[in-house]
Amino acid sequence: MTLSPDSVAQTQGPVLELGVEELRDSLRTILFNLDSGLEDLPDGTMRIAYNSTAVFVDVSAQVLGESVVRSLVTIASPVLRDVVVSPPLCEWVATQGWRYVFGHVTLDALMGTGRIEFQHRLLGEHLGADEFEQAVL
Repeated sequence: MTLSPDSVAQTQGPVLELGVEELRDSLRTILFNLDSGLEDLPDGTMRIAYNSTAVFVDVSAQVLGESVVRSLVTIASPVLRDVVVSPPLCEWVATQGWRYVFGHVTLDALMGTGRIEFQHRLLGEHLGADEFEQAVL
């Protein structure tokens, strides 16, 4: 379940030190300092183009219980698109795609073809600029 920034502020109990919007703004500043070509997409995701691909950064809130909310920063980069989905590919994603120290491979499949991405998630509550920069780079 994803919350809007307004509902995060109204949640009782341990709540984000920064709201989703404040965290997004802070990360936007860090990204802009890395690459002034930063693009804000309509859904709030931030995009930095790099050669023939791009890195996408999204900030969201995750509900863990009735009164516990944490922020998640998702960093994703497309690897392949219009991939023919096959049983061996699905098996590889399921059995090998998670075997990275940081991040994992995802397959988003629809009607026989799919998109492969590499994703990495970080907790946003205590995320430092150096850690975030290294994860994006």
